Amino acid sequence: MPKLSIVAAMLLFVLSASVRGQEANSKQPFQYLPEETVAVVSLWPEQLAASPRMRLAPLEVLSASGIENFGVDPLKLKRVDIVLGDIMQPTPRVGALVHASEPIDVKNLNPEIFDENGLTNEDGFEYMTLSRDLFSPELIIHQLDSQTAIVGSKDFVLAMLRASDDQGDVAAVMASVKSQQDALAIVSIRAVRPMLLQVLAQGIPLPAEILGNINTIVERTELLALRVLVGNEEKLQLVISTQDEDSATEVDESLQRSLQFAENQIIGQMKQEIPVETATGAAMHAYFDRVGGQVLALLKPKQTGNRLVIEFDDFQNTAIIGTLTGLLLPAVQSARGAAQRMQSSNNLKQLALALHNFESAYRSLPATAGLDDQGEPMISWRVAILPFIEEGALYQKFNLDEPWDSEHNLALLEEMPEVFKHPGRATPPGHTVYQAPVGEETLLRLKEPSRFADITDGTSNTIMLVETTAERAVPWTAPQDYEVDVDDPAAGLFDGEAGNFVFGDGSVRSIARSIEAQILNALFTRAGGEVVDVP
Repeated sequence: MPKLSIVAAMLLFVLSASVRGQEANSKQPFQYLPEETVAVVSLWPEQLAASPRMRLAPLEVLSASGIENFGVDPLKLKRVDIVLGDIMQPTPRVGALVHASEPIDVKNLNPEIFDENGLTNEDGFEYMTLSRDLFSPELIIHQLDSQTAIVGSKDFVLAMLRASDDQGDVAAVMASVKSQQDALAIVSIRAVRPMLLQVLAQGIPLPAEILGNINTIVERTELLALRVLVGNEEKLQLVISTQDEDSATEVDESLQRSLQFAENQIIGQMKQEIPVETATGAAMHAYFDRVGGQVLALLKPKQTGNRLVIEFDDFQNTAIIGTLTGLLLPAVQSARGAAQRMQSSNNLKQLALALHNFESAYRSLPATAGLDDQGEPMISWRVAILPFIEEGALYQKFNLDEPWDSEHNLALLEEMPEVFKHPGRATPPGHTVYQAPVGEETLLRLKEPSRFADITDGTSNTIMLVETTAERAVPWTAPQDYEVDVDDPAAGLFDGEAGNFVFGDGSVRSIARSIEAQILNALFTRAGGEVVDVP
């Protein structure tokens, strides 16, 4: 089986309903939400699969795949609650509570999904660890009773077990939901508001008309809840809970302004591509206007006090879905891109801190390539800083007297730490876009160690690390980095209108693609004597 992400593990982890028989537990799902909970997605797979509207879905394929790979039918799950904790922590805070409709015997599960340690008991807390070869990051399974289990990162599973029924807004909303649904998602905007506002402040490439409205929505919204029902009646309901009635009105107005702006921009662009001189072209223009207006009407919330409710019936209508996707896709793509830029910025900050700690410990920065006795490059600076990014165990696995592509060291290429992986750029396994600029006057040099004291241009004016395009990615253990071309210093650096750069003072700043080559070259030198203003 291929290696699975944590999301795949959450959805397919029906893996262990019976480590051993236990008494049924009486706690409700909302009583397993720690106070740090940011979001919950609740699914009712068995109920959803039984719906007549799912008759064309590949249900038998899902069942067969689950049984073949895991030994369990995923459509025999009565309920799954996927819980996301504090998203600002360096390691994932995620877990899932699974309740099967019938007991599951662990003897029937595929043993390949577990590591070789089997059942572990730590002071009465029993769990099994999923194979690191299949699941990333490390996940465990703890059995609650013969039909219920929790899977997730170990610390978060323990936090879920310690939770009560009055810890936080998300738990309160879950406890109050009484009506039936097939899927339910609840997100605490209050919990992620600082991060969202920071992302917006960093300069998302959206029109000012949109950014101002999004800021208002984020500042005034407390919770989002999405309810989906796919039964005899179809219903999709989005509930926006705000601070008070006035805030709800402000959110409504900001939402309508944003959607109207998006409609005008998108429909205007589509009209430009279709000539109006023909009867068919004129009809297309009229269709765009009619359907766009109908979608905006559908998205008009109903306000009750501090709550806004947007509700769809018959949400499978392809015309509505197609137009709705057209209206929302640019915003979704921008939000995803902003989140990826922020995650990449966090990765770079960790690498910058590691380099500063390395310099403090050894009184010099690492050369970008460790050298052998003949002065030939051996291994990357990224390996040298492993002990400073909490990867000391991995560092000990390397034979530092051998080159990076020796038989022993090359086998470690696949163990690249997550901090070297860009969240939005598709690179070959074991490759990274996080590199040091290398040239005659750069801060990190190919063979000679350097110090921050060598910077006479100012640490805040000297680039230390860059993120390249996916095409310029290099094996993370290899002594390969971004070689600065003074004639075209930006070549291979920008995958959009701006890119992240790490400066000698440890800060991560965004620089626009339009930066002048002369200024970028000056920022790459540690002691060039240039006077520049960092854009």
